[in-house]
Amino acid sequence: MILAIDIGNTNICIGGLEGDRIRFAFRMVTRPHCTPDEYTAELRFLLRRFQFEKAACTGAILCSVVPALSGPLAEAVRRLTGFEPLRVAHTLDTGLTFAIDAPERLGQDRIADAAGAAALYPLPCMTVDLGTASTYNVISADRRFLGGFIVPGVQTSLRAISAGTAQLPPIAPEAPARLIGKNTEECLNSGAVYGTAAMLEGLADRVEAELGAPLTVVATGGLARGIIPCCRRDILFDGDLLFKGLAVLYRRNRPR
Repeated sequence: MILAIDIGNTNICIGGLEGDRIRFAFRMVTRPHCTPDEYTAELRFLLRRFQFEKAACTGAILCSVVPALSGPLAEAVRRLTGFEPLRVAHTLDTGLTFAIDAPERLGQDRIADAAGAAALYPLPCMTVDLGTASTYNVISADRRFLGGFIVPGVQTSLRAISAGTAQLPPIAPEAPARLIGKNTEECLNSGAVYGTAAMLEGLADRVEAELGAPLTVVATGGLARGIIPCCRRDILFDGDLLFKGLAVLYRRNRPR
């Protein structure tokens, strides 16, 4: 089993990966100022709930979009597993070539999502990770990472509009009862959910037209389940896409 760590802006996700199987997964809140000691203690406590045993661990991999936390979490992983975690980067053997400007600046989460999608789904493919930001990746039929799109996430947008206006209340997105909102809360919710769905399918249609081939679209992230039913084209849901991508990357770059 390998221990996989995904450091996001809002949550840190931890998974125990055995081949293509995710044995366990949990998350904790991202706290930028925690020390390696604090993360070690918190991870040790949470891993005990899943009967994690150091002797059963054969390696670790770390993916981060919060550079300041990469070091502290890597140190915590070293203490708990005895292994230096493999760090995700475009320089790894990803199974892809990167046809973009400055691939060294590409988010590690996007690399993991793209590697997982290219290994598991028909190409060409577009992935969308609906998290703090909504990040889209486009992979061509010949396994080139072509680029993509980044837009504010659903909850990020709702928080911003509430904070920047006097009369729009904070809400959490949920499945809309109808398309056209009948009150302020419904209008905000329907706009966020159906607006994201329309953007997703609209971008997919435009990418498909540009590539000139049928496009597979795979959605992941915490809000994907609520967005997909509002789309009018087929969208595949894979809540574990990033972990699956980390498993692919570890297998292709396993330390000898």
